[in-house]
Amino acid sequence: MSLKEIIVIGSLHYDIFLESPDLPRIGETIKGKDWYPKLGGKGGNQAIAASLYPVPTKLISAIGNDDFANYILENLKKTEINTTYIQRLQNYNSGMSVAISNAEGDYGAVIVSGANLHINTEVFDDTSLWEKTGILMVQNEIDDKTNILAAKKAKEMGVRIFYNAAPAKKINPDFYGLVDMLLVNEIEAQDITGIKITNLDDIKKTSNFLSKNFPVAIISAGKKGVVYCENQKEPIHFKGAKVKVKSTHGAGDTFAGTFCGALVSGKDLQQSISIANQKAAEFISK
Repeated sequence: MSLKEIIVIGSLHYDIFLESPDLPRIGETIKGKDWYPKLGGKGGNQAIAASLYPVPTKLISAIGNDDFANYILENLKKTEINTTYIQRLQNYNSGMSVAISNAEGDYGAVIVSGANLHINTEVFDDTSLWEKTGILMVQNEIDDKTNILAAKKAKEMGVRIFYNAAPAKKINPDFYGLVDMLLVNEIEAQDITGIKITNLDDIKKTSNFLSKNFPVAIISAGKKGVVYCENQKEPIHFKGAKVKVKSTHGAGDTFAGTFCGALVSGKDLQQSISIANQKAAEFISK
């Protein structure tokens, strides 16, 4: 039997990454240590992680007609991702972000989505796109309408839908009934549900709450590990791996892509979460 594929629809960014002793307060200027450009965007990051599992991975996204786009395409050529469905738009700037990482490896970021908000959805009508596809991955860095159209088409084609509801915002009710697996981190879970999270029990309670609307709800919580809950079942906790943290930037995307890669390759939920948890730990310690 041929290996199932993954489709990722999501953002591509030119990331400017800053290393700093601390995150600046409002009005404060801090002397940073270093900066460098990175290929980013949750869509791009998750597609790379899935392709490294390795699983055949297609990426649907949009970039502008600018130098940032050239950088993005050059770096994608170094991966195994199928870039056939990346659209180059003439009237929009490419997406970009600025991320600042502090001495402890925690970070804050600002994104400007640009062309990512203008993906031509006619691509979803190409039936050949969905052949052999096992999972569609979507996130919150592109327009909800685009994600929902993709999810509806995926559902028609018998494809499972994985939704990483990040960055956090109120979940569009149209996702209910479409999404098979939801992933959020601790902060996103708190923002989305309004449940204050201070300990592991709170995380379990929140995952149980989320599983009432989604068949599988997963909360990644850094050193606290990962909790997942299936609808009408008890939450299950996976301990976090003990590693020296260099930067947590991109860890969630590494978890997401690896999890879906493992799942579409035939691993069960618990095996896939365990593999993704370990890979994310390795990522933040590099």
